[in-house]
Amino acid sequence: MFKLLVILLCFMFADDNLLPKAMLKDLDNNKIDVYDFLQDGPLIINFWFLACEPCKKEMIYLDRYNQKYSKYGFKILSVNTDNSRTFSRVKPFVNSKKYSFTVLSDPKSLFFRKVGGIVCPYTVVVNDKGEIVNTHMGYNPGDEIKLEEEIVSLIASSIKADTSLTDSSIISILSKIELDKKILNDVTDPNK
Repeated sequence: MFKLLVILLCFMFADDNLLPKAMLKDLDNNKIDVYDFLQDGPLIINFWFLACEPCKKEMIYLDRYNQKYSKYGFKILSVNTDNSRTFSRVKPFVNSKKYSFTVLSDPKSLFFRKVGGIVCPYTVVVNDKGEIVNTHMGYNPGDEIKLEEEIVSLIASSIKADTSLTDSSIISILSKIELDKKILNDVTDPNK
């Protein structure tokens, strides 16, 4: 019996940082595999609901980042957690905002809880291997700056390979990340 318990615990905690598999519906009721969004690169999954004002404020920046970094294989995936009572208002809201990202529905918040969500907005940063590299709970003005730095870190090699890059804001973030890495290496390298 003890061996069985150990084996079960190993399975429960194995791949704890991997994005769980999930099939969610889009706003037209089509089933979509969340892992399909990882085909081209990393993504951010953002959980929200209609009555959440901080969610709506953060979504403005998420839409900008989706547009700005999609050419590097990055995506935003938006997951609405409204239940059946309020869900009928979600599609009109999304259509009125003309978001560039895909919106899926998780009305029972099953996927939300699987990835550790407790409070919305809840943002999950996922690398191109499907590993959850960071999470953010809530939103305060200014949080979008750190989030953009995380995005650039995830896709830095693609950005560096872009010979036509002229966006000074991206170049500035990339330079800051490179400088931070150099400082960290200098501090942690005992030979310096």
